[in-house]
Amino acid sequence: MFFQATEGYSISAQLQTLRQYANLYGWQISEEYVDEGISGKDIKGRHAMQRLIADVEKGKFQAILVWKISRLSRNMLDTLMLLDKFEEYDVKFISYSENFDTSSPIGKLVIQLLASIAEMERNTLSENVKLGMTQRAKEGNWNGGVIFGYDSVEKELVINPQEAEIVQLVFTLYVEGKGLKAITNYLNKAGYRTKRNKHFSINGIATILDNQVYAGKIRWLQVENWDIKRRRGKNPNPIVVDGKHKAIISDELWNLTQARRQSKSFKQRQSQDPFLISSLMRCPDCGQGMVPSITTYTRKDGIKRKHRYYVCGVFHNKGSAACKANSIKAYDAEDAVINRLIKFLYDSANFIQTIENINKDTVQSNVQLKDQLGIIETELNDTIAKQEKYMEAYEQNLFPVSLLQERLQKVSKWKSDLEQKKNELSLQLSSSDAKVIPPDVVGQLLERFVHVFQQSSREKKKQLFQLLLNKITIKQSAGSSRTVDKIELDFDFSAVNQSKTFTLINMLYLDSEHTNEIPAPTSDSRDKTPTYLRLFLPLFMVRFTAINLNEVISKRVNTYIYFILKEWLYYLCSFHCSVNIQLLIINCLPQVF
Repeated sequence: MFFQATEGYSISAQLQTLRQYANLYGWQISEEYVDEGISGKDIKGRHAMQRLIADVEKGKFQAILVWKISRLSRNMLDTLMLLDKFEEYDVKFISYSENFDTSSPIGKLVIQLLASIAEMERNTLSENVKLGMTQRAKEGNWNGGVIFGYDSVEKELVINPQEAEIVQLVFTLYVEGKGLKAITNYLNKAGYRTKRNKHFSINGIATILDNQVYAGKIRWLQVENWDIKRRRGKNPNPIVVDGKHKAIISDELWNLTQARRQSKSFKQRQSQDPFLISSLMRCPDCGQGMVPSITTYTRKDGIKRKHRYYVCGVFHNKGSAACKANSIKAYDAEDAVINRLIKFLYDSANFIQTIENINKDTVQSNVQLKDQLGIIETELNDTIAKQEKYMEAYEQNLFPVSLLQERLQKVSKWKSDLEQKKNELSLQLSSSDAKVIPPDVVGQLLERFVHVFQQSSREKKKQLFQLLLNKITIKQSAGSSRTVDKIELDFDFSAVNQSKTFTLINMLYLDSEHTNEIPAPTSDSRDKTPTYLRLFLPLFMVRFTAINLNEVISKRVNTYIYFILKEWLYYLCSFHCSVNIQLLIINCLPQVF
């Protein structure tokens, strides 16, 4: 059974009603899945939903009972995908409130209609909220959120005196000629911190300098459809009006700042020679990623020379107050990585022992996870039993209502925590591959990697490193130089067509520069799997291929509903709709499709 909070009905009320419904038909409840306080906009981030999908694939039950179709998802594409998943594993879907199930053709039709209506309701509500917030912005009101220099009090901006002084200092230093990095370093060394008590960053300083709120303006809709387009959704004509809050800086200081910002607005020239292990190397002090850095100096004869380094990303963005540079020469580090990999590959004894240790650790880790999961399931069952006893006590008026409510809330909170822990452990187990990895197969993959790597361009080498490596650490050697310390390889055999390792294998064997080395296909024309891939397929878990959602929409909506909907809809509406609504729905079909 699946539950999510809905208007007018608490989770406990939904649970009690659906339990009674299941008992009425003699159904045995296998599991209860609750997503409390989480939006039904999509299925991402919903732990109980992810656990339900995993259990469907394991065949733990034959039917899913929900309170309402919108509790499953308010997104039509997600709903159709879930229905296809249920049908693929022969799991029936039953909705209590709508009183239909997917075991019949009419049930399948109606559920698609209701999924569309649920998504329309969500979109309509979202649009109404946007309209209201846009109108507030046009009137000069703040729509909420956290902004340095102000405190938001009942959706009104009130100047924070201490932070406002820092904002004024940022604008003043910039107008006086200091750059973003210099200002960042100055603030951090002086002990100033952000609203969340973090070090200032270059991007944070740039955001302050570009924010018209400090000049007394309200800015709204500068970015549209952030969830989908991110920064590509920049609005060329945002709403900018005089705000009802007090300004921190003068119009004169704002104009001087923007004039300098525009004169400095240019894209930094990118290096033509890629840095191969950026984002893979870790700072030895803070553990954050190392980023590329190029320094230029002029010799006495006038010739300019460039040196390439990897430096700590925190130092690069926040200055020396946040971390040290911990620079390491780029070419030296990159050569050390591939040389270490070659040495490891051809040291047979060490190579085999390392793979065997990994296999032992994986098996032991899975055993521990299963033990933890068993303990959590026992505690969860005890908690559910306790919850049912409290409900029985409530029905029989054995205790005061206030006392029962308090105890039920505590039990519900504990149950929710246990379910989250169970979901996390289940996900770890489902993503972990307990099969033994043969050293010879890994060795063959690494041999191919080295062979292709040595003959590839630097851009291709970077791609190969990103697919094979997980993390590189550095250490301080004798003297002042730093060297590569540890290299972690990342073999992800968790899913065909999805994992980094699957992509790496195809890249190594389908490289256009080495097509003459690809093994010839077998004589069995029915087996379309390439010979090289068949060698590695046993290492991957068997997964069903993803559904093509565009194809689903085309078949289910445009074809299935268009030709059948008129017949069935008129029949349905004769029981549930007025005559005007019947005519409206039937007549709109040609326009919709």
